[in-house]
Amino acid sequence: MKKQLLRLPLQFILTCLGLFLFSGAGSLLMYDHELVIHIAKYIHTLQLVGKDLLDPGSIFVQVEADGKEYPIFPMMLKLFGYSFLLLVTAFFIAAVSAALLSYLAMLLPRRAHRFFLRILELLDSLPDVLVVVFLQLFIIFLFKKTGILFFDIYALGEERIYMLPIFCLAVMPVAFLVKNFLFQLREEGDKPYVEFSFSKGFSKAYTLWVHLFRNVWVSFYYHIKPIFLLMLSNLLIIEILFNINGFMVAMLSTAVSKPSAFFIGMLMVYIPFFILFSLGQLLLTKYTGIHEEAEA
Repeated sequence: MKKQLLRLPLQFILTCLGLFLFSGAGSLLMYDHELVIHIAKYIHTLQLVGKDLLDPGSIFVQVEADGKEYPIFPMMLKLFGYSFLLLVTAFFIAAVSAALLSYLAMLLPRRAHRFFLRILELLDSLPDVLVVVFLQLFIIFLFKKTGILFFDIYALGEERIYMLPIFCLAVMPVAFLVKNFLFQLREEGDKPYVEFSFSKGFSKAYTLWVHLFRNVWVSFYYHIKPIFLLMLSNLLIIEILFNINGFMVAMLSTAVSKPSAFFIGMLMVYIPFFILFSLGQLLLTKYTGIHEEAEA
């Protein structure tokens, strides 16, 4: 526990430094008949980023196609709140759905379980863009057949849409999450306490839900970071395909045009989730004695 408390501040500082260096990466490479590494321009960009950070009020960003520029605050906070409401809601829906599907899959007969795994592999191999486009086309098909637009499939101007983007964002990682759950459930299923539960007369359904899933949720937490990064990249796809003026689209547009705004945006993503993951890690280590390294 003490080692973790000492390591976290160092990890935070080094990551922030890495993000600062990455913010100027757009000016590092230039193409003039051939690809050239432009060190001088890169260092100059980092100097401009540092200068802008001393006066954040002077940073303006263009987040819409109308060409207008807005002060970075509160505009980025507004976009952050909307986009990450979609992300967090979709994550909880995806995690709960994956847990229920994994639970039901473990109760299937062996042949049905194998068939389920094949379907899972097929779904996992589908490109994320294809899943979103298919769902949009399905909504259009229903609209043509019934005359009812069940979900908005395109955002116009300042309009905010929630239901279909959240649904798409939740569906896209479900196959990955289910495979993760099933792998961990199989790992837990070989441990002695499972046989002990069966010897006490508890059913497979009870043992699976009460005992195995309790331990799997702990292990799942330690694998949540790659899942979060996966959904973060999917969020950009969602914002582009639904024409959402969201946080990730703003980050994409500022990556080259406004490196200082890009750096602040990366910090807005990193800092709250670093705090959340670190607190969760410390609490789990304290109450379970399991370290992240042991689960990696």
